[in-house]
Amino acid sequence: MFEVLLYIVLTLIFCTFIGYPIVLSMFSRKQYIMDDQFMPTVSIIISAHNEEKHIESKLNNTVKLVYPSDKLDIIVVNDGSTDKTEQIVKSFEGIKLINLAHQGKTIAQNSGVKEATGNIIVFSDANNLYQLDAIKKLVAPFADDRIGVVCGQLKYNQGSVAESRYWSFEFMLKKLESRRGSLLGANGSIYALRKDIYVPLPEDVISDLIEPIKIFGNGKDVIFESDAIATEESPGETLDRKRRIILRSLVSIKEISNLLNPFRSRNIFFQFLFHKLLRWCLPFFLLTILVLSLILAKNSDLYRILLITQIAFYIGGWIIHPARYFMLVNLASLLAVIDWLTGRRQNTWDVIR
Repeated sequence: MFEVLLYIVLTLIFCTFIGYPIVLSMFSRKQYIMDDQFMPTVSIIISAHNEEKHIESKLNNTVKLVYPSDKLDIIVVNDGSTDKTEQIVKSFEGIKLINLAHQGKTIAQNSGVKEATGNIIVFSDANNLYQLDAIKKLVAPFADDRIGVVCGQLKYNQGSVAESRYWSFEFMLKKLESRRGSLLGANGSIYALRKDIYVPLPEDVISDLIEPIKIFGNGKDVIFESDAIATEESPGETLDRKRRIILRSLVSIKEISNLLNPFRSRNIFFQFLFHKLLRWCLPFFLLTILVLSLILAKNSDLYRILLITQIAFYIGGWIIHPARYFMLVNLASLLAVIDWLTGRRQNTWDVIR
């Protein structure tokens, strides 16, 4: 019985990291209209909370973007900043400023969309810079009426080898999911959508994951445009950031429960299961493998080797950085699932930059 359970868990891990990408690669690529001359009106919504260190360079970058100025609307939603963010934004001409109490990014975006005049909404954070042609690259696919959301690519200026490998895996999945128009979520630093199909979300929902999924469920495709690029510094902290993101994602599942029905014509059941849910459960799988190896090692050299390998990996994890990153990410998943099960919520936070 223990052996069967062990192989079930190992199979789930294999399917998550190897089987799922293989299955995605088997789908044929949808053909979309890509028109570089398509230039609709665009509203860029920048959410900012205590971003005095970055907001000036962000706005200088935004006003230099290669896009017709008469078709570009720039909105900064000041989410209850207590530093000089508001004053810096006011020093720029032609930029719309919305001041809110600190309620979190999702409410800030809801408010920004209400004031937007563009047919296409681009969501961005205050701590990244766009390549000058990023908006043109983002909006070109909207020439095809089937497309509702376009996600750009975020690149870190500097990052660890381990985090680079993580993002390489994510990049591969985004490309593969995009082939069939069902990219699961978007990158909050750079993604665009049609204003008329925007779905306002509750404050406890993580918008860059749920908004694209809701739009996909409503009949529009979601794709990845890797040539629309934003760059930012690699985030310094891992544990708290990953824990917060996973917790908010778990809390948000209630908003897409109807799309998790595998018998629905447009559903995300298998994608959500293998791209998100099983990966969040990985620490529980790893603990299960460790315990089962300990039990089975008494009577088998194979399981004894498996046990020793795991112990050596976890001990060496705090010395070898890639292993430590892997352990931190899974610890964050473990804590986030516990937070979710115990009813914890986190709608706002203060990011140390």
